[in-house]
Amino acid sequence: MAKYLVPASVLLSQSIAAASLFDSYVSLSFELIGFPTFAGTKHQPNAFSHNLMHNLAELQGSGIVVRVGGNSGDRAIYDPTLTTSTASACPNADPGAWQCIGTTFFESYGGFPAGTRYSHQFNLGAYNSSGWATLEATVPLACKALRGQLEFWEMGNEPDLFTGSRRPSTYNASQYSNEWLNSTQHFESYLHKACPDLFHSLKYIAPSLSSPGARLHIADIFPDEGNATEKITQVSIHNYMNGATVPGVTLQNTLMSHNAVVKSITSHVNYAKTSTIDAEYIIGEHNSLYGGGASGLSDVFGAALWAMEFSLYAASTGVIKRIHFHQSVGSPYAAWVPSGTLATNAPYYGKLAASTFLAHSNTIEVKTLALNKDADLDSGYGAYVYGDLRRIAVLNLRQYNAGNGTRASQTYTVKVAPGSLWKSQRLTAAGATDKTGVTFNGFSYDADSNGLAKRVKGQESSKVIRADRSGNISFTVQDSEAIVLLKE
Repeated sequence: MAKYLVPASVLLSQSIAAASLFDSYVSLSFELIGFPTFAGTKHQPNAFSHNLMHNLAELQGSGIVVRVGGNSGDRAIYDPTLTTSTASACPNADPGAWQCIGTTFFESYGGFPAGTRYSHQFNLGAYNSSGWATLEATVPLACKALRGQLEFWEMGNEPDLFTGSRRPSTYNASQYSNEWLNSTQHFESYLHKACPDLFHSLKYIAPSLSSPGARLHIADIFPDEGNATEKITQVSIHNYMNGATVPGVTLQNTLMSHNAVVKSITSHVNYAKTSTIDAEYIIGEHNSLYGGGASGLSDVFGAALWAMEFSLYAASTGVIKRIHFHQSVGSPYAAWVPSGTLATNAPYYGKLAASTFLAHSNTIEVKTLALNKDADLDSGYGAYVYGDLRRIAVLNLRQYNAGNGTRASQTYTVKVAPGSLWKSQRLTAAGATDKTGVTFNGFSYDADSNGLAKRVKGQESSKVIRADRSGNISFTVQDSEAIVLLKE
């Protein structure tokens, strides 16, 4: 069959030529201290989490890449006498520590489905005797647990935020660089002794700064390339749209806004150009609002639409090779509640939709589509395989709250191959501020089915739409709703 290219007039020009993305584009990051709660252990996995992770991996066609770290990674002190995986005190190791890990912590690697790849972050925040003892003691535990399922290593988290708390106010890029180099050299010596097979395939992500606007800059941290940085295979910078308690943050203007997403991601695209490291660029930790998110913003359906929008636009840059949504137990922005009263939160569904559109992400090219609508509220994307348009995604980001009058909709038309058939899958809920009742393609993935797909009566699923003879495919999307079209 002849390939059909969308006319140039339909496509927005791309500022940077797209290149191959990494697989498992929609990946996750877990706060280190809460990771065992999410994962369980290799021999006794958390079944609810296992199923939810499996869903994402199945849709994407590859195992999720799980980064384990965050603020608690730079606080965690190892205590071999602990009988639990984590603890809020470990006086036998460090009387001042308030986040601690024991030997059984490392049994959680392998708790997620087979094919999951992991990274482990070591503690750089505690640059002292207990921190160094933790590094020496945990390298053998980590490397043996991660053998066969390792993606990369990480040393420290958001060092730019050490200033004035973990470090003096004069702390600078050169000092951080020296600490990172010293710590990785010690790590490598411990790794060579404990797991020599892994020593010869070392991969780091760094410098794990809090944002492109961080006071420490990558060009100052690593001013030139060389042996010190050749093992950094992914430049990792973090991202949050704003803060959970910052005045003026709203669902419509902060999250459900194409322009806001573009602004946030463009800062990364520009930052990547300044990197002195010959490595690909990822967003190694991100979510809606820093500080764990905000109830009523980060845990509602509007945040699911944001998660989808953020993922697709990031992929369209061709620069950001993978993104990791951060998860923390009890945080509003968490995709699910892994213990106690189990629950699948609204943002999870946005990841399902994004995973569907970005399936086999290392084989596709993503481009934005000009919809000739409102540039901020109507967002469109195409996924191409060797120039052939295979998937379409459209988001109607106008905020509609359930019960607030009649729910409006928009009709969209996209140029495709004449007469082609497309299967539609909708990401929908009663309204943008709803926390429950969310579905993707007519299915829920809630606790009542232990995270497995459950057909919801009355919800549309895999409806087939045919393009007309002129190659126009038209469809409607309600306010606060999104659709993914898959070429049959």
